[in-house]
Amino acid sequence: MKLPSVIFSLLVVGSFHTAAQQAVKTARPLLVKADSLFMLSDWKAASLLYKSILKGDPDNPSAWSNLGFCCHQLQQYGDATESYTNALSRSKDPALAKIVLVRQARSFSRLKEYDNAFMSINRALDLGYVKAGELEKEIDFEALRKDARFTNAVTRATENAFPCMQQKQLREFDFWIGEWTAYITGTDQIAGFSRIDIASGGCMILENWTSAGNIPFAGKSINFIDDATGKWKQIWIGSNAPSISEFVNGGYRDGAMRFEFEQKTPQGNKQLVHFIFYNKGADQVRQHHKTSTDDGKTWNSTYDFTYKRKKG
Repeated sequence: MKLPSVIFSLLVVGSFHTAAQQAVKTARPLLVKADSLFMLSDWKAASLLYKSILKGDPDNPSAWSNLGFCCHQLQQYGDATESYTNALSRSKDPALAKIVLVRQARSFSRLKEYDNAFMSINRALDLGYVKAGELEKEIDFEALRKDARFTNAVTRATENAFPCMQQKQLREFDFWIGEWTAYITGTDQIAGFSRIDIASGGCMILENWTSAGNIPFAGKSINFIDDATGKWKQIWIGSNAPSISEFVNGGYRDGAMRFEFEQKTPQGNKQLVHFIFYNKGADQVRQHHKTSTDDGKTWNSTYDFTYKRKKG
């Protein structure tokens, strides 16, 4: 009996699909063994197994990647770059792609194909590669370090690792960073001591305050951009719990970081708050907190400090 051509085609396709599934299933125990040899750094034995696996499962990007690494360790750099190319063409995982591309660049560097090496590195950087230290320390990149493009690659990796450091708005409050002695403005009376640090990879400013005098008091604040408003926000927590305060709607203008907002007094009345950090140059910052309950006609100064940078 002759089968209709459509049914015959479906049977053939189904047969190939079943065969492919069986090949993948058969390859799994070999893959476990190959990965074990890979972890033991038995590059030759592992590479032979990966080649066998890929005959039955040619679309396995991890196997191609590991085969490439084995070839590199065996100084078969041309085979390594080819294996990495196969891995990249079969994977949609950016995390794997970043690893493979940098490994491929190592092999290209060994082959003295420096333009291809930088091409692979730049592709990894475009995907968000962050390991500047790997670029700087990896012996395979020794020849690349003489090229100006290498410095740019390290810079880009660092920027990928710390994206907040590149955001102009997040650098507006950097003038407050440092070790300070705070005086009551206009006097020689010390109010306290403060260390202001850049923290969380540049995504926030951390304040560490200790008061002077006989009454022990300390506190910390975190200062960051509030995603909900796009404005600076400060959350202060003092040692006289529950001394927690929030200062919102911050922005840098006219030479100062200004938190200006409206809140309610404990009695429920409207109160305007101006909490301002004046940038007075490299070694001085004035911090002034004041409030108004008459819509800004008159202001009550809560505290007014002048920070002077510690020397030495």
